Amino acid sequence: MKLYDEPFKAAAAVVNAFVNKELEGYPADHGISLPWICQMAVNAGAGDHLEIGTSWGASAIAVALAKKAVGLPGKVYCVDPYPVARGAHMHGNPTATISAARRNIKAAEVDVTIIRASSDPFPAQLKDKRFVSAYVDGDHIGDMPYKDLLACAERTQHFIGMDNYEEGYPDVMDAAHKFASLQEWNLYFKNFLFVAFRAEQHPRGALLSHRPEHA
Repeated sequence: MKLYDEPFKAAAAVVNAFVNKELEGYPADHGISLPWICQMAVNAGAGDHLEIGTSWGASAIAVALAKKAVGLPGKVYCVDPYPVARGAHMHGNPTATISAARRNIKAAEVDVTIIRASSDPFPAQLKDKRFVSAYVDGDHIGDMPYKDLLACAERTQHFIGMDNYEEGYPDVMDAAHKFASLQEWNLYFKNFLFVAFRAEQHPRGALLSHRPEHA
């Protein structure tokens, strides 16, 4: 994956905003995956980004800031049923709410839309939408991680990222392994807890040919 300065800066800005209490809540896993989510979204180029599992909105905001910083058009759409049932309330952490996430989005001044719904079945509001990139950080148990990957694969053109690829979440790891075995998607990038897949038909070597400065 080609790396750019702007996604790193966007991720750092979001983490700092939470640390400084400019945004409510906290980024999952202290924001360790935010730089790589942003890099993936920027490498995907112009177009919309899908996120399953939003919580306080950290990753959605970071992606929107990164795309804006490099001049890439496209909105960020999030699917989350709220209240969070994925363990965000554990270890004394407060539970995210959709109102808090929307306040964070407004404070960050980014173009992010949250659809309050489960990802299974996929929400009707987005059934005809197509995305250049997607990020899965929804339910971490049972067959939901794999179902979320498949839901993204049906409507995503270039890259799909997934978080919490670690021993503590065996169902996430199993879903990633199963998904990587599909002919249509290849393992693209792995760093810390984050893993990304690239569509087989993705045009290698031309990731950012449609950025404004490359036109």
